Amino acid sequence: MSTLVNHPNELRGLVPRDTLKSLHEVNTLRGILSIVIEWTLIITAAYFCEKYFYWPVYIFAVIFIGARLLALGLIMHESVHYLISKNKTLNDFVAELFCAWPLFISMRSYRVKHLAHHKWLNTEKDPDYVAKTDENWRFPMSVKKFIKIIFTQISGLGVFETFKVMSSKQMKVKKENPPLWYPIFRILFYVIVISSFVYFDKGMLLVKYWIIPFATWTQVANRLRRIAEHSGIEGKHLSMQTRTTKHGFLSHLLLVPKNISYHCEHHLYPGIPCYHLPKVHNELLRHETVKENFHVSDTYTDVFKDCIITTKNSEIV
Repeated sequence: MSTLVNHPNELRGLVPRDTLKSLHEVNTLRGILSIVIEWTLIITAAYFCEKYFYWPVYIFAVIFIGARLLALGLIMHESVHYLISKNKTLNDFVAELFCAWPLFISMRSYRVKHLAHHKWLNTEKDPDYVAKTDENWRFPMSVKKFIKIIFTQISGLGVFETFKVMSSKQMKVKKENPPLWYPIFRILFYVIVISSFVYFDKGMLLVKYWIIPFATWTQVANRLRRIAEHSGIEGKHLSMQTRTTKHGFLSHLLLVPKNISYHCEHHLYPGIPCYHLPKVHNELLRHETVKENFHVSDTYTDVFKDCIITTKNSEIV
């Protein structure tokens, strides 16, 4: 007999306290190293693509670098929960300078919005939920509609929705104004980076290996993973409409880095770093109650079987 729960709180006590304590440990070295690795991969991919330029290689570089930029965005997401470093000043500094600002967003602003998403998941107070009430987020949807949305992301136009969603403008409570130094430093960041490349006559490198990957593949991958996280889940209480999706090497590399696909686990324990989420997943699935209440998809193909209408009722738009 199944035991349906109406709130994640009913599942949080299933993992032993000692185990949870170890899983909540934040490793600063590991957090900083994750940023260094992503930037090393981006610079290496850009260097070799430029050195041995060939259009098929460039297309792969755009996808690879776009995924790395998404990884930086997801590391920034970790910083929102103070999971890069135990030192909050260091946590925020590296997240803004090396993760958020290169993606043209503010971690400070995103933190306000994202913590509200966790607090009021899938309700009218959840900024993510409010931002996804238009027809482009109604599931299930037709293949035609879905393909149109993906082409919008590939075209670069998807960045406008990303900026809207990543901001905290949907918040019903007013956020605090940042200190004066914050917008000044942020503007200086862009001025220094862009003017340096232009001065050395390398401006096209920014376009080819920063702007284009970000405007195309980062948006595609970000859209697909956001669909998977909370869409197309029927028969569950709003607070339980979250999906975990298993993934292989390629999906992890190019679509859902930093274990973001363990999304049920993240919402259950938002204070656990991403590198511990697979362990949380294994601990939780020892319990039948969790198996009955978590929505777990084996592949991303299964996710889109839940979300996309392929034959029957395909007239839905």
